[in-house]
Amino acid sequence: MMKSAKLKATATMMLGAIVAAAPRIANACATCGLSEGDHAANAYRDSVLFMMASPYALFGTVGGVAYFVYRRSQRQDRNSTNK
Repeated sequence: MMKSAKLKATATMMLGAIVAAAPRIANACATCGLSEGDHAANAYRDSVLFMMASPYALFGTVGGVAYFVYRRSQRQDRNSTNK
């Protein structure tokens, strides 16, 4: 029974040490290994910004066109009833 508890404690500590060291080993961040001002780091940051802005630009454009079409149809209906 005591041997099992020691084995679990040792395994837990080993797993904790591996998880704590994993980011240093794997260099998880794409730009962490690059120097400041590096062209690749700037390109990576710019591409992330474009990917974040794309859905807003797309939905904003679709919403703007839908609003424009709605307002135009309302104006045409108002003009046709006045004649």
